Amino acid sequence: MNDNILIIGAGELGLAMIDAFAKKLKTNQGSLNVLLKKESIESSDKRKIQRLCDFEMNHIGVTMGDLEKDSIATLSGIFSKFGTIINCSGFVGGQGTQIKITKAVLNAQVPTYVPWQFGVDYDIVGKGSGQPVWDEQYDVRELLRSQNTTDWIIVSTGIFTSYLFSSDFGIVDLKEKTVHALGDWNYKVTVTTPEDIGRLTAEIVFFMPKIKNEIIFVAGDTLSYEELADTTEHVVGEPFKRELLSMSDLTKAVEEDENNVAAKYRIAFARPDGVAWEKTSTFNFRHNIGVSDVKSWLMKSMS
Repeated sequence: MNDNILIIGAGELGLAMIDAFAKKLKTNQGSLNVLLKKESIESSDKRKIQRLCDFEMNHIGVTMGDLEKDSIATLSGIFSKFGTIINCSGFVGGQGTQIKITKAVLNAQVPTYVPWQFGVDYDIVGKGSGQPVWDEQYDVRELLRSQNTTDWIIVSTGIFTSYLFSSDFGIVDLKEKTVHALGDWNYKVTVTTPEDIGRLTAEIVFFMPKIKNEIIFVAGDTLSYEELADTTEHVVGEPFKRELLSMSDLTKAVEEDENNVAAKYRIAFARPDGVAWEKTSTFNFRHNIGVSDVKSWLMKSMS
């Protein structure tokens, strides 16, 4: 059995994943490695140098690879050394990158793969959501299901909790004391923090009996836009203006600026299904694993 684990990427989620798996491996067999680009490894940036020192101090290996520049064959050669690969690359590589990574993993016959699917329920959302990268996520699922050599685990998490309060996404504006609802005040959204995604993914990967070829749902919180407004007002202690962005409003924003990524993202979330699931249906609820909800996250961020 190959107990070598590779985490692709060391961004916000990648670092949380590395931390969670490093803690898990203290009581489990295996080695932990992270895939980084040559530029990151050889960078003179003090933060990146410190990051490499931290990896070395915690016995985390560094593997060089470039998801954009390397061929599928080259990536397969890198991936073939590992028994489990956790993909935390995000969408930075652009369209086609996730299919490329998946093909490389399958060609390498990696025993277990956790793809970059830490998001919505792409089976329900399907294609044509207005998000081309979401269409690709659906194709990744189809590719994984079409073979039986590599076991896969998809961890559906919703969006990062912080996105609700991001000025780019435009849901909660703490500065202007405004909450926007996408499509309907009763529409819901599921959110989870990167730290919780890391912890829960580690629990899922090491769970016995082994989980394979399943979609596992997790959630830090699931709430409607109305509940989000109520929670925000309660934590902040001040009233917030509430504005509904109808589908016509959201569509108009995209028509006025077709390059507005955030506007397209808002349209994709303005729906009654596929972007939220009840907390009672989640892995963390069933196994009584504590997570950070929106209220606790907001209280902590404001302290």
